[in-house]
Amino acid sequence: MRERELPLTALRAFSVAAASQNLATAADRLGVTHGAVSKQIIALEEWLGQSLFTRQGRSLRLTPYGRILADRVSDSLQHLGAACEYVMRDRARRILTVEAQTTFAMYFLLPRIKEFEALNPGLSVWVSTRLTGQTPDYSRHDLVITRGDSASGGVRLASSRLLMQEQLTVVSSTALLKQKPVLEAGDLRAHALLASSSRPGDWDAWLTHAGAAGQTIEGGHHFDHLFVALHAVRDGYGSTIAPRQFFDSDNRYGLACPLSDLYVTGLPLHAHVTASADHEHVSRLLDWLDTKMESQS
Repeated sequence: MRERELPLTALRAFSVAAASQNLATAADRLGVTHGAVSKQIIALEEWLGQSLFTRQGRSLRLTPYGRILADRVSDSLQHLGAACEYVMRDRARRILTVEAQTTFAMYFLLPRIKEFEALNPGLSVWVSTRLTGQTPDYSRHDLVITRGDSASGGVRLASSRLLMQEQLTVVSSTALLKQKPVLEAGDLRAHALLASSSRPGDWDAWLTHAGAAGQTIEGGHHFDHLFVALHAVRDGYGSTIAPRQFFDSDNRYGLACPLSDLYVTGLPLHAHVTASADHEHVSRLLDWLDTKMESQS
């Protein structure tokens, strides 16, 4: 059933009448006449093809079908009321919606976003993720972050800017590095090198740059996306290649870049401000992101 077919006014009148069990009381609560409530209920009964009340003098008694409908409508109205109260209570808070690649969201944005919110009371950032190959959704977000081509596919945007240029390097778990330290590229022979299909050629490019071309990518683990490979790295299965800007000196998640000064340039990340965004608030977020990027470079 389509929403536009629902007789919402009649359902509300019915719910109030069911709760009060008296048309006059229902009319008083709704601020309408006794006759108006009666007409709404009659129209609802005709639309449903079922009687909802039996009349006993001035009182109303719900029929079995009326009781079922009254319970459901009452629950629905309570949920709607709670939702409205939540929005009204939070009306002073502004929401910024951001869509980003999953790995960037997981390993850079989400771990740091509470810091931004603490610095900007009244602003909240809601993050959505997108896998490699999925089309960015510019219609539902204030800010969309893309990797690679800066083009927006003909979508009208307020502005776009380069957010960062990936600096790809080795990422290992701190636990594995204690057992098998990596002080130079050759030390990686003791590690399984984990690869991801979403970033083909990253290991080859880095090994060539490090003077270790031809080193075997082994270990039996090849994942569809980098964030899955990073999870395997956290579990101690081996090392992978990822942007060093995602990982700070605090070794967040137990991950570290043992050769952070040895990196190859990856793809750029662009930030696109959509036409419907609040430019002042999005600019504040982007400026903050720039400072975070600079501190990781």
